[in-house]
Amino acid sequence: MAHRPAAGRAPARNATAPKAPARTLLVRIACCLPLTLLAAGTCFAQGGHWPQWRGPQREGISDDKGLVKSWPAEGPPVVWQVDSVGVGYSSLSIHDGRIFTQGDLNGVEHVICLDEKDGRLLWAVQAEPVSAALQRRIAEELQRLDANQDGVVDEFEALSRLGWNFNKYDLAAQLAPEQIAARAERLLERLDSNQDGKLDFAEAGQLFREHFGKADLDDRDADVDQLAAERSAAFISELDKDGDGRISREESRRSALDQAFGRADKKEPGTDKADEQLTSEELVEYLRRFEGGRDGLITAEELAAYYAKSDARGDGLLTAAELQGYYGGYRNGMGDGPRGTPTVDGQRLYVEGGQGDLSCLDTATGRTIWHVNLRERFGGGVPGWGYSESPLIEGDLVIVTPGGKQGTVAALNKADGTLVWQSADIQQGAHYASPVVANIGGVRQVVQFARSSVFGLELATGRLLWEYARPANGTANCATPIVHQDHVFASSAYGTGGGLARVSTQDGKQQAEEVYFDARMANHHGGIVRVGDYMYGFGNGGLICMNFLTGEVAWRERSVNKGSLCVADGMLYLLGENHEVALAEATPEAYREHGRFKIPDRGRPSWAHPIVAGGRFYIRDQGTLTAYDVR
Repeated sequence: MAHRPAAGRAPARNATAPKAPARTLLVRIACCLPLTLLAAGTCFAQGGHWPQWRGPQREGISDDKGLVKSWPAEGPPVVWQVDSVGVGYSSLSIHDGRIFTQGDLNGVEHVICLDEKDGRLLWAVQAEPVSAALQRRIAEELQRLDANQDGVVDEFEALSRLGWNFNKYDLAAQLAPEQIAARAERLLERLDSNQDGKLDFAEAGQLFREHFGKADLDDRDADVDQLAAERSAAFISELDKDGDGRISREESRRSALDQAFGRADKKEPGTDKADEQLTSEELVEYLRRFEGGRDGLITAEELAAYYAKSDARGDGLLTAAELQGYYGGYRNGMGDGPRGTPTVDGQRLYVEGGQGDLSCLDTATGRTIWHVNLRERFGGGVPGWGYSESPLIEGDLVIVTPGGKQGTVAALNKADGTLVWQSADIQQGAHYASPVVANIGGVRQVVQFARSSVFGLELATGRLLWEYARPANGTANCATPIVHQDHVFASSAYGTGGGLARVSTQDGKQQAEEVYFDARMANHHGGIVRVGDYMYGFGNGGLICMNFLTGEVAWRERSVNKGSLCVADGMLYLLGENHEVALAEATPEAYREHGRFKIPDRGRPSWAHPIVAGGRFYIRDQGTLTAYDVR
């Protein structure tokens, strides 16, 4: 566990101030101390209180008071930092001295519990049915992949079925250079069908795909012009099936030119289109410019060098335990790992994984109380970037969004996971927002933002009450709706924006009527927080302060660019996805920033939302969680 203690700072002393008599000073201290301790105890002694997504009321607002109003240049002092929360974008919930989140540990999705005091790992579990299903799948996959039935998946078998990505889960100890060279020799011997000691694209290209060209290292001593001419002639000889002296798009399929075709094919003079034919001149120019020192062949030495450069430094063998990492979590090109934030309800924890595994766990031990899968039980479909919502607890119900034709939203008995209702009269796909509950027009209802609209469902029955479609973009609706005074605000990005609808009741039926729509408040994922009459959120051009009921923009400021935020003690805690962090006043008067610092870039955007609880400001970035002291 990495740990950086807070640096102490001595207060400045006023040398000219008159000294108080000792007796008077002691009386003052004696009188003030109980009040000071009482105030501190009220805010912080019981630890943080952030039991669910977006805090106590799902509004993005902390209960904390008495926090600092400015930061030093290096940011607030670090209380502790740990690297034990795994890969993922889940935010945090905090209750009774414990922090709860989700993350992939060695590739396997876990629910994780830390000690609030020092970040120490208390437990990390998979729900028991999820773990059992994973073990069954690993046994099946090992049987399928292990062609020679030796109990491990060798590199040729792994590349054939899993692709280069298997290297992420090859967790053997890093090899010495001579061991890496031996690994390269073994694979080359397996693939080198013409026994010339090198691999051409026909022998290895389909296994290495986009890595083939990267492993073909430049020869700095090569005659670039001659090499380009020779390779161009070889390509035409090999691929020009119709003998016209050119290579068509179709003739290039599944060859070393397939991915490079568009870059090599020049636009016709006077047009903005290429002719979908590669001439020898075009090939020579492309090869000289982009592959100048490459010969289109990979030697064992080049392969070993690429292994070392790309961190593919394992032994090239996958065991059953390592296969768990490949299959054990949600996978996505925009970032692996779970997205949803756990919800604490007393001694129970409710959590939804990237594949739709909804689990109820014991907060003290992580023991599984019950589990259902939203796809299997309720006909749901995993959204394009994974299930991302955080379960909503309301009374005896847990509200989730499986999506699909059986009903977009489902209410389950929180005690055992049995179905109470599913909203059969609205059948949109699930997206990435989390629901809230509110009283609108005297009706207690669930408000959710799915694929096609934001809508209200009667809490008791799941009956559709109203819907408002304009804020939906169909690509990614992520922001939790904001409900206030029978008005609902919803926003999305991808060229859309945000709109406010007023929900009214006529003849016993509710309907939503748009009050305003503003393309500037196009909130991607970072959420919007309402403070009094104004709301703050990231849209086009950065951070926006907007009057909730009128849509009037009070100010816009680039701030930390696109990101996420929460509010505590009258201040905006801002986390940019580009790793910038800032503190600003939550006021419509102007954007007033009172501190900024930068966190390390860990290879992915900072998308996990920050929180403030118990006098601490928490930032989770991939596998690292940092607690800052903001008291």
